[in-house]
Amino acid sequence: MTDAMRQRALLRFLRAPEKATQEFDVQDWDDLLRCARRANLLSRVACLMHGSPAMEVWPERLKLHLRSAWRVAKNSDRLVHLEVDRIHQALSSQGIAFALLKGAAYIVGRLPPGPGRMLSDIDIMVSRERLEEAERALVQHGWMTTKLDAYDQRYYRAWMHELPPMRHLDRGTSLDVHHTILPPTAQLKPDVNKLWQGMLDVPGFSACKMLGQADLVLHSACHLFHDGELEQGLRDLVDMDAMLRVFGQQPGFWARLVARGQEMDLARPLYYALRYGARLLETPVPPQAMQQAVLAGQPNRAMSAVMDFLIERSLGSVLEHEVSLTTQVCQFFIYVRSHYLRMPLRLLLPHLLRKQFARDSSG
Repeated sequence: MTDAMRQRALLRFLRAPEKATQEFDVQDWDDLLRCARRANLLSRVACLMHGSPAMEVWPERLKLHLRSAWRVAKNSDRLVHLEVDRIHQALSSQGIAFALLKGAAYIVGRLPPGPGRMLSDIDIMVSRERLEEAERALVQHGWMTTKLDAYDQRYYRAWMHELPPMRHLDRGTSLDVHHTILPPTAQLKPDVNKLWQGMLDVPGFSACKMLGQADLVLHSACHLFHDGELEQGLRDLVDMDAMLRVFGQQPGFWARLVARGQEMDLARPLYYALRYGARLLETPVPPQAMQQAVLAGQPNRAMSAVMDFLIERSLGSVLEHEVSLTTQVCQFFIYVRSHYLRMPLRLLLPHLLRKQFARDSSG
């Protein structure tokens, strides 16, 4: 990412909202709104500025955009709470504990990334031992799988860390049911039992949990840097930035985070999270914590340079009014890398060929 891209209005705002808004002109605000929409961060921007005295002097058209985005976020929060309540009814009636993941955890758990966090589906995790029971309970309450192809069913159930995606027959809401946070075939092997041991209660729900603070950051990091679609990745980096700015004020948090990253075999994605959070959002990572993350998770110098180019260009794609060919190439390599990290070549190559032929035949 070039220095000019780092100075784009959206990144300047995310680094220091109050300071940036005092400096913005009309062109900056126009750039911010366009990029925030592409990054799915407009509601986050609106929530960060809601109630700020600075809004009083802004143009009315700008205030209308932000008020609308704030109302969308409030309605989304309400719907997420309702859906989690229904999932809780379905699973707690069978004595099945579950954990909220990612956006649903941030919203229902009242965590720092929650205000303005938009999500297209709800992610939960149940223990592998009770996965079949959980699926049956959810089906009885109206959720059905959306992947009916026999190959897709086998792909999810044999190789992935989740059931095939589910959709509610009446409400149309989407649900992903995980049994761990990375595929069993992935190169990294976080211990799901240790995740459960560190779980925290979600107030108001007897059978509902969420990951501990360090694990929340680590899960966001491994999701972002093992995903093949970094064009929406800036939102995940913003999630981690919000958590680290708050959690990092607690004594001993940074040492626990780096140690937990090593314990859970997630030192490499944690290193990337801290590095790109600091570079793009100026996440206040203490020098000692960064040094420990470097020692535990940094790749060799050549690979570090390559990853800087690939990741920053891919994350920065939402800042481009028209995505350049260079960025598209970077996104392609990130996509290939994500599959390589997810599955060994003996499984990956037949899978990609199978999906390509299926795509060609459907076209």
